[in-house]
Amino acid sequence: MHTLNMGTISIFLMVMDTRSVTNAAALLETSIPSVSRAINKMRETFNNPLFIRTKNGLEPTSLALTIASNLTRAVEHVELAIKVSKPYAKKLNDRASLRLSLSPVLEFYVTSTLQKNGRCLEQFELTCETHDGDLLRDINQLRSRRIDLSLTPQRHSDSSIVNEPLFDITPRVICRTGHPRIKPGFTMEELRNEEYLSYNLWPSLIEDNVLLGVYKPPIYSSNSMLNLLVMTTTSDYILLCAEQFAAGFAQFADVQILPLPNEKPTGTIYAHYHKNRSNDINITTLINKLKQDITHS
Repeated sequence: MHTLNMGTISIFLMVMDTRSVTNAAALLETSIPSVSRAINKMRETFNNPLFIRTKNGLEPTSLALTIASNLTRAVEHVELAIKVSKPYAKKLNDRASLRLSLSPVLEFYVTSTLQKNGRCLEQFELTCETHDGDLLRDINQLRSRRIDLSLTPQRHSDSSIVNEPLFDITPRVICRTGHPRIKPGFTMEELRNEEYLSYNLWPSLIEDNVLLGVYKPPIYSSNSMLNLLVMTTTSDYILLCAEQFAAGFAQFADVQILPLPNEKPTGTIYAHYHKNRSNDINITTLINKLKQDITHS
């Protein structure tokens, strides 16, 4: 009987997630032969092929599914044991490190809300990277633990990713004070005649055709809050934005925030993380803080 180490088990679980030796190697930043050797070792240990090659990728056998379920729980127990085995007395400046992926506007809203409600991020050391709009890349980064948590308005369909609702969003129109056409009581037809800005690189929080009734691409997209805010306040361009984020813009510029006529249902911001991290106390604590602080903001 072969002795399995954590490296071999991690490779096996990644192949289970990706159904591909090549993709598993890329996500783990190791070589394809290394992944193949680990899988062969697992096959010899359990005397089972574990994966059957099909046109859609590697299909796990029933034994592989059972093994994966058991090993996943085992890995979670090992990780928990490591955490509780650390010294109980921590230094005051010890903080849990978490890497997040989200849009700049959402980053500003989340961090400022945490701070405003008296939770000055004292428990966490958060590192944020800009979400580039590639949802498949987002899933792969969550699988490979390159990021711990991502926040987007889209639900991920991948079965290995948890989609946890954080808060609902309501669409608003932002434009400069004194705009010659857009003012309280404006109609959807007037809005459709305006040129608008899009504030992120990935799909809008509220789909364009939902907001405007017809598909109308934005004249400018950026992940820079500053550029979009300046363009909104110095021109007749309008900005389509969620109500919560619009309030953040209004702190820095003289803008008016107006509701849409015949307002559509709200959308939702989701927190995404790998299902194997469901018992990660740092992730669940941060999500609960966000839910509590956003509710009371």
